[in-house]
Amino acid sequence: MKQDIEKTLKESIARQKMLSVDDIHLDDTLESLGITSLDSISLVFDIEDKYGIEVPNEDLKQLHTVRDIVEGVERLLADHS
Repeated sequence: MKQDIEKTLKESIARQKMLSVDDIHLDDTLESLGITSLDSISLVFDIEDKYGIEVPNEDLKQLHTVRDIVEGVERLLADHS
């Protein structure tokens, strides 16, 4: 499941920022990828739609890297099951 989340997120970032998926790594910061706060909201919406979850607004402030988002989604999915 983690790989699926990672793939979905990387594809979404690549599409938004016109990057190659291969250039996006788990430990990249959102800032280093040129992701603004508005971009991150759009990314979270993509994830929420795909996985049928809702990321609490207070959690958004703690998302600084690609890994943060992947692990956060994993936790939310585990809580849902």
